[in-house]
Amino acid sequence: MPARSAFRIQRSTFSIAALALAWLGYFSPWLWPVPAALRLSAYDLVEWMTFMQSVRDGTYPVTRLDLLWPLAGVAILTALAAHNFQPQRREGTKAQRFSFVSLRLGDFMVNHWPRILATVFALFAAYLILPVYPFILTAHTDPELRPQLILGVATGVAVIASAIIAAGRPVWARWLTPAIALLSLLAAIRAFAITRQPIADVLTHPALVGYGFVLAMVGLGGLIIIELLRRL
Repeated sequence: MPARSAFRIQRSTFSIAALALAWLGYFSPWLWPVPAALRLSAYDLVEWMTFMQSVRDGTYPVTRLDLLWPLAGVAILTALAAHNFQPQRREGTKAQRFSFVSLRLGDFMVNHWPRILATVFALFAAYLILPVYPFILTAHTDPELRPQLILGVATGVAVIASAIIAAGRPVWARWLTPAIALLSLLAAIRAFAITRQPIADVLTHPALVGYGFVLAMVGLGGLIIIELLRRL
């Protein structure tokens, strides 16, 4: 039993490491052109692509959501990752437990802080999807920003739901994780494919693949494999 428990902990560690790579990859350069100023992360490309003439005139149908879907997936995966952390149960009689009422909140924070931290990170990712201030104030009336606002709010709701599932139904979270990771992987590949050509037109040659995109692929792909192996 101790060996099995250690094996589970090891797989959970690998799963968290893969998710960390996905985070790092999304916010690292996806393309590696010669001008260092154009070595932008997926998050930077969300705004940068909207200023390209070939995108604005519809030559390349790239939208903000195309580059934000992977971040939404990472946010949900982070909330679901809370199932990797099992709270420690305090032993003692009922009388002993209720005699320390003033410390119960502290005990909750100590026992559940990894889950709380994962949920906070997930909500932060959902926040990053929202339009920045002051544009968020009028985003609901802006045809370009309204979809981004809706995605950000929907991701926040999905994060809260995922955190609840991870805490109450960890088995569901283990099955949802590889499915969401696969969708995020496909969304990232699509985002990379549709943004590379417009930038190649500006540079007059294709840009090299950035290490950020590679890390995102390794992280999301590794997460799929690790979670599926945990089912065996």
